[in-house]
Amino acid sequence: MHEYIPARGMQRILLLCLAFAFVGMTAASLWQRIIRPELVVPSHIPQRSAGQDEARTGAMQELGELMQKLRQDPGDVATTIQLAERFVKEKNWPPAENFARRAVVAAPGNPQPLYLLGVILHNQGNHAEAAACLERVVSLRDEPSVRYSLGVLYARYLQNPERGGQHLRAALVQPGLPDGLAETIRAELEALASQTAPSKETDAAVKTAPEKKGAKPPPAR
Repeated sequence: MHEYIPARGMQRILLLCLAFAFVGMTAASLWQRIIRPELVVPSHIPQRSAGQDEARTGAMQELGELMQKLRQDPGDVATTIQLAERFVKEKNWPPAENFARRAVVAAPGNPQPLYLLGVILHNQGNHAEAAACLERVVSLRDEPSVRYSLGVLYARYLQNPERGGQHLRAALVQPGLPDGLAETIRAELEALASQTAPSKETDAAVKTAPEKKGAKPPPAR
């Protein structure tokens, strides 16, 4: 299942489709933060420009302000989500997960922190729980992009192409589906079909093939 698109490429596709979800919500700004790490100067480079130092100082100051704000009001869901997003930007997954989970508990009917938690869990390799989060997102707010994400998670990471195909087909018939995403979903369905069709044909051939008389059974393994 992993031959036609490398795992690293699939991660980009998955995050890209997640970026389409909840247009106008802070998840859109989160995506911009997720796709930008490759533009940041790698940490092993010893020197930073003054502009980079200022940006880092500003980020630390913002983080401190958010933490102080949350200490004053521990139930502030918006601030909790902002903190999770801040740690996602830094690829600091444990605290990102911690704050995302806190937001999910504080606002169980809000799909936004669930969406965010799914992204975080996927980046930590916890694809099964990421899929569970996105399943809950779909139950709260059904979006074709989230359906596509679930299709990719099931088919590519959880080795469940049947379930993945169900989500992909459900996404394809939803109203308001962007043309670009529709093309991507069709391509994914075609890729799934090309991967599963040969095995089905082989199984059918084995079942219908006549038994050879006198043939010895294969040795036990």
